[in-house]
Amino acid sequence: VTADWPVYVLNLPAAGAGFSGGRQRARREVYEISISLEDAIKGVTKDVMLPRGRAGEGSEKKTIKIPAGVDTGSRIRFDEFDIVVDVKKDRRFHREGDDLVVEQDISYAKAALGGVQDIALIEGSVKIHIQPGTQPGTLIRIKGKGAPHVRAGGRGDLYIKIQIHIPTHLTNRQKEILDELEHE
Repeated sequence: VTADWPVYVLNLPAAGAGFSGGRQRARREVYEISISLEDAIKGVTKDVMLPRGRAGEGSEKKTIKIPAGVDTGSRIRFDEFDIVVDVKKDRRFHREGDDLVVEQDISYAKAALGGVQDIALIEGSVKIHIQPGTQPGTLIRIKGKGAPHVRAGGRGDLYIKIQIHIPTHLTNRQKEILDELEHE
């Protein structure tokens, strides 16, 4: 399969291929496709080129629909072939089943005093309330903001792991304020 992303031909037999009741079942062509986490969460339609016949004998263009919620290893059956999905790692989000985990930096002041933080998601954004005294590594769960369930309704959850941003350069006034806080 070729498209605007790396795709590799696997040529694996379909599950259960072999002898059954004295007959050999036909082998299905199996291809692998790599997609982004965003495409895996939202679902995507792609035009792909399937190799046909022996090398150099041509290919066939197909439009395939990858449903929302697929994950690495998901196998999608089409009329005459199967696609195995590989979801590329995302620089911001980590997937655990249908749950998504994201690390969010907040300021030292917001961790100490609390406040509202806007979190950008793959689909939209969400505002979270930071409680006063929030510690580094705190997990905040947002129900239903993870990956969609492929075979059922609903979604996984989003977990926001709080990281405290410690400034590396402070003004003299900021140093005075922190020094006062230290001695209180």
